[in-house]
Amino acid sequence: MEYSCLTDIGLIREKNQDSYIAVSNAYGDFLVLVADGIGGANAGEVASGELIKYFDVNFRDSGPFSKLEDAINYMIYHIKKANKHVHELSKKHPDYAGMGTTISGVFFTKCGIISINCGDSRVYGFIDDLMIQLTVDHTLVNQMLEKGQITPEEAVNHPKKHYLVKAIGIYENCNPDVHKVKDMDYYLVCSDGLHGYVSEEEIRHIVLAEDKSVAEKAEDLKDLALLKGGYDNITVVLVRR
Repeated sequence: MEYSCLTDIGLIREKNQDSYIAVSNAYGDFLVLVADGIGGANAGEVASGELIKYFDVNFRDSGPFSKLEDAINYMIYHIKKANKHVHELSKKHPDYAGMGTTISGVFFTKCGIISINCGDSRVYGFIDDLMIQLTVDHTLVNQMLEKGQITPEEAVNHPKKHYLVKAIGIYENCNPDVHKVKDMDYYLVCSDGLHGYVSEEEIRHIVLAEDKSVAEKAEDLKDLALLKGGYDNITVVLVRR
């Protein structure tokens, strides 16, 4: 397995509220997570940082997992625990009031592969020449789109495009999406600083390029997001199986 991780503040924001981790436990399971602190709220960088710190401490001592269901239950349990940790911090410290973060990632185990999501960061999978979004955006606009209340064209520039209906730390409880996914050639975990400004076709073209390394592809994705304006923090974790 080969992977590359990078994050960039972008060209507009004063802080980088994104955080990420790529970590293995003693049994060879591998976890990749990207967390995007919620813009406009207090201490978004604290929320994303605390979430990633939680998994950095706890995942190293995890396993072994004898079946995929155990790994899924592990992730759900610890995402809920991390949510409670971030939420309690927001209540204890006035400067942190209202802070929250997204979480998206991929969990590679010997029993199978799991996608993770709560918010609007994303996981994509690539197999042959196909690019598949493996997570569902937890946004108001996506809910409206699924209900047929707006068209895909209206969703692109909708004024409430970034309104989240799920996130980590905002409420005492959370219900993340944690699902088994197929084995693919590449996995991309990214914040909306990438997928919000770079088209899926552009992402697909870069990831599936045959003449570049994983690190070069990750750098190209980040550079294209900057070229598109760099309006948000950009975080990219690209994994090749």
